[in-house]
Amino acid sequence: MVWAGLLLALICACPPSLWAKGDVPSGVHRNVTDAETHYNRGVGLQAKNKHRAAIAEYREAVRLQPDLVEAHYNLGVVLTAVDDQTGAIAAYRTAVQIRPGFAAAHHALGVALAKRGDLTSAIEEYRAALQYQPNLVVALQGLGAALHAKGDVPGAVAEYRAALKLNPDLVEAHYNLGLAFAALGDQTAAIEEYRTTVRLQPDNAPIYFHLGIALQAKRDLDGAIEAYRHAIRLQPGYAEAHHNLGFTLKTKGNLVGAIAEYQESLRLNANDAYTHHDLGLALQDKQDLDGAIKQYQIALKLKPDYATVHYNLGVALMAKSRPREAVPEFREYLRLAADTPGNRVGIDRAKTILKVLRQFEDKPKPAEAVAPPSKRGPL
Repeated sequence: MVWAGLLLALICACPPSLWAKGDVPSGVHRNVTDAETHYNRGVGLQAKNKHRAAIAEYREAVRLQPDLVEAHYNLGVVLTAVDDQTGAIAAYRTAVQIRPGFAAAHHALGVALAKRGDLTSAIEEYRAALQYQPNLVVALQGLGAALHAKGDVPGAVAEYRAALKLNPDLVEAHYNLGLAFAALGDQTAAIEEYRTTVRLQPDNAPIYFHLGIALQAKRDLDGAIEAYRHAIRLQPGYAEAHHNLGFTLKTKGNLVGAIAEYQESLRLNANDAYTHHDLGLALQDKQDLDGAIKQYQIALKLKPDYATVHYNLGVALMAKSRPREAVPEFREYLRLAADTPGNRVGIDRAKTILKVLRQFEDKPKPAEAVAPPSKRGPL
């Protein structure tokens, strides 16, 4: 449930490089004046991570010489470093206007646009970069990630594969390719890519997390448990990994272990309605109905439209001989549950239960007689 956020982070994972003196593409005029002095100062300051001072120097350089393309590019890099995406985008756009064939600037512009959420424009810039430099691996990876985030998973797969053909050890491409295969339902291929990724980057907890998801989908519960535990060893505060480990342990019949993992997940993230619900299910299976009801009620405070929780809360209330309280829960479930094949059984059961529980509904009381208004006038 977390893969979309991770994917977007990977779109922005390859920062553009610094352009120093001598890197300027052929055909760009360099006027050796005060502009170059400010530019070189900016390069030195940027190398020391003195970003604000470097920005001032680059701005002065481009004021003195507006066509100094590498100064616009480096200005974009430093503005990105201080999280000024709007300024960075403007600087990169100027760079590609001065030199349309500046592939690195097109790529950097694509990264900035993707980070801002403008995937359509990012895709255009990645493709422009590849038009001028077809073997620019980071642009292939970025294009794949942007297509993936836009929902074009087959297109993303093609770009990831092209990137890996040029650089077989590109971690981001293997990882994102695994995510893409998982989205296409090919868990076997996803597992292969995740295993390659952890071989290349063994200290990356999210990779083990997604490996666990793929193994779980393949019913390799022991493998999934080990993957989630490895993720937690690397990142003990990984709430989602604790949750998924709890779910897998429950599937294996280990209710005590599952409850412990759900509780740890909630200690790290108390506002996750899904974990409260799953903890409620585990407690209900353990015959702790009061504990289950409490967890369901917390889940509904966090997510009132969580249909499944209404149903399970109704079941728990019935088991506690509280049918009047169960009735509105089943009714709310029927109001919220989408009429899909996956919900068909639950909907039919809820309707049947409500027919049985009608006898427990409070009957409307007859209206009391209302005294006629007094004929006495105003005081």
